[in-house]
Amino acid sequence: MYRVACPACGAEVRFHATSSVLAVCPYCQSTLLRDADSVRDIGKMAALLGDYSPLQIAASGIWRGRQFTVVGRIQLQYDAGVWNEWHILFDDGQSAWLADSLGQYVLTHAQGPCDSAPAFDSLQAGQAWPQGKDSFIFSDIRRARCVAGEGELPRQLQPGYDAPVADARCGGRFLTLDYSDGTPPQLYLGEAVTLKQLNMQRLRDERAITAATGKLPGSVQQLACPQCGASLDYRAGTATHLNCPSCGSEVDIQGERATVLGQHQAQQASTLRFTLANGSQATIDGKVWTIIGLLGWVEDKDRNSSWNEYLLYEPQLGFRWLTETRDGWWLGTLMDIWVDQATNDYAIWGKRAFSPIYHYPYPSKEYSPPPAYRAHITYAAGAFPWRARIGDSVALCEYSSMDGNTLLASEQNRYELTWSQSRRVSGEEMKRWFGIIVPDPPAETMPFDKERGRIASWATLLLWGVNLPALVVGETGAVVLILMLATFVMWHPAQKK
Repeated sequence: MYRVACPACGAEVRFHATSSVLAVCPYCQSTLLRDADSVRDIGKMAALLGDYSPLQIAASGIWRGRQFTVVGRIQLQYDAGVWNEWHILFDDGQSAWLADSLGQYVLTHAQGPCDSAPAFDSLQAGQAWPQGKDSFIFSDIRRARCVAGEGELPRQLQPGYDAPVADARCGGRFLTLDYSDGTPPQLYLGEAVTLKQLNMQRLRDERAITAATGKLPGSVQQLACPQCGASLDYRAGTATHLNCPSCGSEVDIQGERATVLGQHQAQQASTLRFTLANGSQATIDGKVWTIIGLLGWVEDKDRNSSWNEYLLYEPQLGFRWLTETRDGWWLGTLMDIWVDQATNDYAIWGKRAFSPIYHYPYPSKEYSPPPAYRAHITYAAGAFPWRARIGDSVALCEYSSMDGNTLLASEQNRYELTWSQSRRVSGEEMKRWFGIIVPDPPAETMPFDKERGRIASWATLLLWGVNLPALVVGETGAVVLILMLATFVMWHPAQKK
């Protein structure tokens, strides 16, 4: 460990890693650049935006048998939100990065410059890019800016530097291309993780977060809309943006002041009436969840097709979505591990086959696979950890399990692609959670043509019977996968469109 007195205030600053070239004084926020056995002050680092992340400097964990400690972080901001990149140091001297965004975590290691990377301006979400034996799909294309930092870091940076970055996924694996230093970009490889998997210790608890921010995580806070003066409620630690239900203003609440980003006079709810209100609470699996935001969606080419989304928040577990449709209710979450394969005809995830709900993709050169349909936000009210804008449009593909109780969905625009998993919520559950009575949807959510179903049944028995010898002798891997796909193809025509 290397210790030095801060040239600005005299406080002791520590460099835990020999690879660290930069440290931020914890007392005066001076940015210190290490040069041989001396340091020099290269300017003040901006104060960190108050956040409610459980991570902090000196938190520790274990990953694949290797112990590590959090020694620094940078905070990056883009047009729709903020995320943290935590610099972690392993006991063997190697370092890595732990990204922290909306309760999702990714651990990556630096791989050096990538000469084969595409130009940043040519990238778009949904684009495939081979790396090694895998094909990664770009999920986020961001032009971010470093707004603050603390602790020690492995590279020189100035507060306010631009950070064009592109993230890509392949199943649970993760890839980042960092174009901050130009071309070629720096390549980082890793995977999605959870704090439980990392065996994290010395995390911030509610008391520590309250002491640092002055607000208890999840507590109700109020402010006046800067545009119309209406009272806006939000839960501390949940939101960076508010949508005023009175005047339609988009309000940025990052930092100490509220700023109006835009206003939408034509805001209107979807054609489906909201059943639940902002602030409603439900106890789900022993945890109290609160509705903090409402979104109304309408399909672009069918104005009668609409649905509502309720953003749920719980201080320890983060965010969930409760979706209200004419066919029933769904409870969903973003997926850390993406589908293995998705086409216009099927999706494979966790060795399960899913059928597309819609099968009339609109031609488009921007998206792969082509979107089943497009929809846009027509109403937004409440608090969101990102900027929810009226008129924002996405392309959606939806896939259902054969029993109709599990739904996989992708949402995509030019710069972002996400996958979510939802399960059907029964009327009994809604009554138990919210105390309301809602009718259950029809039992057959995916009706089948009986005659075609009978033919498919006999064909399936014949197919598996003919291939039984191959299964008996042990050639199971490829044979089972082929048989599953063939069975799915045979049953697909039996589904009524």
